[in-house]
Amino acid sequence: MKHNSSAGFSRLLVIWGITLVLVAVCLAATLFLIKRSKQSVVPTAPPPLPTAANPSDTPPPPQEVNLFLLDPTTLTLVPVKTERRLHTTEPTKRLNQVVTALIQETPPNFRNTIPRGTLLNETYIDTQQTAYLDFSSHLSEGHIGGTTAELLTITAILKTVFDAFPDDIKQVQILIDGEEVKTLAGHLNLSQPLHLFQ
Repeated sequence: MKHNSSAGFSRLLVIWGITLVLVAVCLAATLFLIKRSKQSVVPTAPPPLPTAANPSDTPPPPQEVNLFLLDPTTLTLVPVKTERRLHTTEPTKRLNQVVTALIQETPPNFRNTIPRGTLLNETYIDTQQTAYLDFSSHLSEGHIGGTTAELLTITAILKTVFDAFPDDIKQVQILIDGEEVKTLAGHLNLSQPLHLFQ
């Protein structure tokens, strides 16, 4: 009888052992599947909105800017108001936005004195409050020429810049493709930084 009871006990231990192994395997498989399902869910979650993550990324409010354009009826430069979301902390970026707006803007009943197709390559303001405006070569190559037309183009740029930056900019240096130029279309001297013409 003792032999039978010890054999039964051994069989019971084997059964319990197998059961424990099966439970451990099932538990491991379950944990693996849970972990894998969590990993597959992560990429499908929507990314956080930039404005929620960093409130400073919200765009600045629109500001009015005067762009000086030609009134064809009076043949004079007049300020035309437009709204732009300008950078609030970096004058160089604001300058780029303002001059780019002048290049691109041609509302009805006005003429733009800057040749169509001109691009603004770069802007820079130095410690002497000189603004450097680097235009594409089309500003010169696409210009219609003539003393009056050349004066109107340069004056439109200067008035727009000085009106938008009365305290930050004292003079403007016109560059073409990164180089200083003697003149735009053969008449006005652009080799030195410019103030408004009297």
